[in-house]
Amino acid sequence: MRNSQWAMVAVAAVTALVLSGCVATASSIATNTPTASTASLDPELRAQLEAALDEGFAASGMPGVIVGVWIPGEDEWVSDRGVADVETGEPIGRDNQQKIGSITKTIVSTVMLQVIGEPEFDVGLDDTLDRWYPDFPEASNITVRMLLNHSSGTGEAGRAQVDRICSAPYAVPTSDELIAVGAETPRADFAPGEGFEYANTNYFLLGGILEQVTGGDLATLIHDRITEPFGMDRSRFAPDGKVTAPLTHGYSDFCPELGAPADTVDWSNGESWAGGAMVSTLDDLHAWGEALGKGAGVTPELQTARYADVATIPGQAAAAYGLGTGIEFDVETGCITSVSHAGAEPGYGTNVAYYPQTGAVIAMLGNGDGGTGDASTEVLKALAPLLRPVLNGSPTGPCAAPWG
Repeated sequence: MRNSQWAMVAVAAVTALVLSGCVATASSIATNTPTASTASLDPELRAQLEAALDEGFAASGMPGVIVGVWIPGEDEWVSDRGVADVETGEPIGRDNQQKIGSITKTIVSTVMLQVIGEPEFDVGLDDTLDRWYPDFPEASNITVRMLLNHSSGTGEAGRAQVDRICSAPYAVPTSDELIAVGAETPRADFAPGEGFEYANTNYFLLGGILEQVTGGDLATLIHDRITEPFGMDRSRFAPDGKVTAPLTHGYSDFCPELGAPADTVDWSNGESWAGGAMVSTLDDLHAWGEALGKGAGVTPELQTARYADVATIPGQAAAAYGLGTGIEFDVETGCITSVSHAGAEPGYGTNVAYYPQTGAVIAMLGNGDGGTGDASTEVLKALAPLLRPVLNGSPTGPCAAPWG
């Protein structure tokens, strides 16, 4: 979201986890075959991870954080620091529900890819936006594919969105209202398909298309296609922002006029809708990371497109954005090393990633934004040197499907 503090979403949410640590370009795209991990979460490594978590948590300034790492054939590592509620001192826990922001995009994109792959629905990656929103700027030149990978050039509301949230944190605008704001926002300085501009409006349009194509509402589509089949019992598409106990309070410095920090637990997710309105838990994100990495009901052809149809991110040599996910590659083989997304809502920071080479998943949930939205990345930065060799594996190629 251009020229605003809310650029946390444009930075944190589109770059793959710092745990990947490899450098590649979009032209190096290939798929990969999982290989056995040679690293083990032995007691010494666990102790090092605990120390690194102490360091990262202290640097983050967040009230609380919880991290989980799952590697096939190894015991899980789940560790937390701090509190879910600064008033009561209640510790943060793995069943605590909180807002997960733009990780929602991985879910909405998956629903769209599922629907595209089902012959009863009339929608495809190359269909243009004017089929559903003929009055939207450049509608005849913007495709569903471009909306998915943020190459449409649709502009982001930026500071104006922050101001709307701060002035009315409990408001729940309609999807049509959100799309109208996006239509009035100045476009990026490139033609559709010729660049990258991370914009929630892309996903507001995708959500609207899904509802028109299927005749169902987005909340029901996500429940029926994602949260129920993948056992995500504590996850919900929640534009109202409601979370259920046990829960984690969020603490934001984005709106100083409302207090610094402001407790955002009961704020709505209305401004984020299809771009960021999910709530979830650590274990549900683990389940989703596995499902996402293995295909999540998307046809093999469309799963290949998810990773092949990327938009490159200026200044991010190690990152590209596919059809709803951040992806990174091994520089020598071109094999995908991580499939990930971050999320940020006022008072919250999250991340989830799947590592195709090892089948590993990492998930992190924190409850502070530090006024920049990237407070939670301090935790990942501290853990990265220890976890990178464990999670990435050692691809040798040739690469096959990362979801197999």
